Amino acid sequence: MTSSLLDRVKRQPPKTSDAFIAEAENAAPVSQTQAVAVPAEQATSTSVVSESPSPAPARGHRATEDPRKFEVPRYTFNLRLNDYELELLRTLAEERRESMQKIVKAGLIPYLEDLRSKGT
Repeated sequence: MTSSLLDRVKRQPPKTSDAFIAEAENAAPVSQTQAVAVPAEQATSTSVVSESPSPAPARGHRATEDPRKFEVPRYTFNLRLNDYELELLRTLAEERRESMQKIVKAGLIPYLEDLRSKGT
């Protein structure tokens, strides 16, 4: 029977903040890219062991585009909507089974990029 992460966490006694920090400071750093050893009997002339896999290009990325476009969002701001606008957004999100944020971004970002390209 497999246990969930929550079950495993519940079985461990809680740590004090000092113990947690001390453990983190003493932990060995984990490399993001580690070589995979292939046993000699399994190795063939076509076997390749890569120490650093090449990152996959971002979907839709072009060399001329701003690389920040593909970063993970880190910033937020509030958008004030009246009751009609909020209800419109909620019903559209429900119909499409998407988040309200995703719908707003899908319309807002292309609009802003178009304004920038026109120089307005």
